[in-house]
Amino acid sequence: MKFAKLEIAQDADKLLTAAELNALDIRLAANAERWLEKKLPITKSKNSRKPKSNRGPKPKVLHNPFLGFIGRTTLWGRYPVFALDVMEGVIRLEWHNRTEEVGGKSTPLALSRIILILESLPFVSNEKVADLLQLGERHARRYFKAIEIILPAMMAARPNSLIEEMEHTEPNPKPCEWEDRYEACKPSAETLEKLHYDLRTLTQYKTAEEYDAEMEEQCFASKPTPFPTRQHHPKKPEVTKMLADGMGIKSIERQTGVAAKTIRKWRDEILAAQVEQRAA
Repeated sequence: MKFAKLEIAQDADKLLTAAELNALDIRLAANAERWLEKKLPITKSKNSRKPKSNRGPKPKVLHNPFLGFIGRTTLWGRYPVFALDVMEGVIRLEWHNRTEEVGGKSTPLALSRIILILESLPFVSNEKVADLLQLGERHARRYFKAIEIILPAMMAARPNSLIEEMEHTEPNPKPCEWEDRYEACKPSAETLEKLHYDLRTLTQYKTAEEYDAEMEEQCFASKPTPFPTRQHHPKKPEVTKMLADGMGIKSIERQTGVAAKTIRKWRDEILAAQVEQRAA
């Protein structure tokens, strides 16, 4: 016991005090912040846009009719087949006012950004495109112009099913086309005679009332089918004799193989019959 207390006292001397723990916490937090500054990528903060004055023409705003009809959760998906040719053709236009003769390079717009605008913005403007894509005003204007060209072409290229879905109209019913492969032919005299024989009424010999009366007589004249008599258990006489001799239920069950529940039922029947005989 003395050695154990001595070891506990030595371990307690090695523990840090509250001041030392606080200093260690501050040092570790500073090291963690320096590590995060070195390892994590630096995010560029967007420059705040200066509020525009009310003078001059209002910025152009486009209505996006494809909102809710194009996207990940829609039937047409993010890249609708009917509009891909239009989109790819527009994004490959010269948007940077450069020519290859003077050493420039034509860089197309991003198709994914065009799709993001169409599936996200109900109304498209230069400012909303810049806020959505985190672009500068000049580059956002290129995507706004591209959307302005794409929307009318997409409206013209819509399939009928999409037009009906967007305009909430039902498809025009088509006339039913019936092709009769079996030409009608006149039946022969033998076929007509057989048909008339099969469809003949049975009242040419008796009236309907006579047929009904005959059916009722046959129904009442028939004897009812007797129910089969219930057979007794083959071991019941033997079990009854053993009960009369005073044997126990468990012993009878072991010797005869009859269930104890059945033996008790027969015993109760015997006792009930004895009580009735005494009462009579």
